[in-house]
Amino acid sequence: MKLLAAVSALAFAAIAASAVAQDFPTKPITIYVPFAPGGGTDLSVRMLEESVSKNLGQKVLIVNKTGTATIYQVVTGAPDGYSLVVGSTGNLAAVPHNPGAPYKRDDYVPVIQLTAVPALLIAPATSPFNSLADVVEAARKNPGGLKVGISPLGSISHLAAIQLEKAFKIKFGYIPHKSNGDVVTAALGGHIDLGSVDIGAGAPRMATKSVKGLALYRDTRMPEFPELKTVKEQGADISFGFYNVILAPKGTPDKIITIIHNAFKKSLEDPAVVARSKTLNLPIAYLGPNESRQAIDRSYETFGKLLSELGLKK
Repeated sequence: MKLLAAVSALAFAAIAASAVAQDFPTKPITIYVPFAPGGGTDLSVRMLEESVSKNLGQKVLIVNKTGTATIYQVVTGAPDGYSLVVGSTGNLAAVPHNPGAPYKRDDYVPVIQLTAVPALLIAPATSPFNSLADVVEAARKNPGGLKVGISPLGSISHLAAIQLEKAFKIKFGYIPHKSNGDVVTAALGGHIDLGSVDIGAGAPRMATKSVKGLALYRDTRMPEFPELKTVKEQGADISFGFYNVILAPKGTPDKIITIIHNAFKKSLEDPAVVARSKTLNLPIAYLGPNESRQAIDRSYETFGKLLSELGLKK
């Protein structure tokens, strides 16, 4: 009798989950962004808002609520698909290394990767540097003497520059800033020799030739900047930057994950969205749930090694 009851309960749960998925969504879906408005992660979701709402047949509401606590609150919430959060490289690959982190890698389900934004090395427009080779030569002559602007220690921009140091056996002197935007401003004023930022922050100023783009951390060049060489082309096989992934709470039914995934994937293929991504310099980089998990795991291992070497793992 107990076995029969258990089987019946499982069957009922499966039927209930199927019914929920078939009805999903019946109300607006909220996507939380753990960053302030206007950044690359925020814009990666906002450029899809209208298209995804149309595909789901329900309004998608985007709410900015800064801090990693936002990710914890969403991924430990109701696994019904109505509250999602967009995670980025730092809070998915770096934060979980902190012993006091509020969430771990297995607390959430990756639904879909939206964009992957490469890091970028820039220099003031008046700089004598015109290539990565110029930078390496100068750094070898004056170890630690080149002032490199970065966002906070342990950030994507910092770790990107660290990888150049490792690859070319050179040493920089770091000037931390609050954001990549502040680094670009410092480059415009000639207050730093180099800036380690991302393509989204640097592209508008490169377009007006206010700063020089020296090296892009990407496997291939970007069509929007055909003359901008990659780091790989200039001697080091490094691709680095930040990705943006939609996350759902662990335990969300597979059928609901599929519905959300399909709606976003269709939007990533929408010509209007593709055009918008190019305008914003946010390269679309679709990955499905399994591939997104693999990418997060790979970057988690990479960040773990780098943070340990820097003594920043805690």
